[in-house]
Amino acid sequence: MMRVCSDFDVRARRIEGRSGAWVETPRGPEKIGAIGVRISRWVTSHGFAFNVNTDLEFFRLIVPCGISEHGVTSLQSLLGRTVPVETVESALVTRFAEVFGRVPATVQAPTD
Repeated sequence: MMRVCSDFDVRARRIEGRSGAWVETPRGPEKIGAIGVRISRWVTSHGFAFNVNTDLEFFRLIVPCGISEHGVTSLQSLLGRTVPVETVESALVTRFAEVFGRVPATVQAPTD
């Protein structure tokens, strides 16, 4: 997620003791990407969320990731414009493959 941020000229970083990708804003550090793992009854669930054009108002209703002292942001908020989700998806796939030493598979759309 940090590498994807850099693709959009946004500098993201880690915060020691916290998960996810963080960016510095005038309000202080804010989370742009979350990552999580859950283990329940011998089943592992994992995933991540990267805020692209997210409506940040919804985060006022919860304490995101249990962290009340920091906010949440999105690429749209940082860049001041809507960002095509397809562009970010492509960057995420490319960067994920780069980090894990893989080659992305080409997926063809079904034909009728």
